[in-house]
Amino acid sequence: MLTNVLLYLVLLIIGGLLSYKGLIHKKLIRKAGSLQLFFLYILIFIMGLRIGLDRDILAAIYSIGLKAAIYAVVTIIISAFMVFIVSKYIIKSHLKGEVRNDS
Repeated sequence: MLTNVLLYLVLLIIGGLLSYKGLIHKKLIRKAGSLQLFFLYILIFIMGLRIGLDRDILAAIYSIGLKAAIYAVVTIIISAFMVFIVSKYIIKSHLKGEVRNDS
């Protein structure tokens, strides 16, 4: 498991460095969003296949669904609250400080 995470991290760093150095063709960079979306669809499809084949998950789908819905709602509420706090107190106060320095 740790080796997979390290592999993901190494690939992310290599991709970032290649893009930073300008070694990735601009056409590929422009198509990166489309490629990501294509592979995301494939990933979701494969995950659906694996869920459909696993009888234990199918038997527990209602309790998993309820827990997932609660987790999603709580995550959304906390994320929205944190964005509100950061934008209201940190970003605005930081911008006001910059404006005072410029005038």
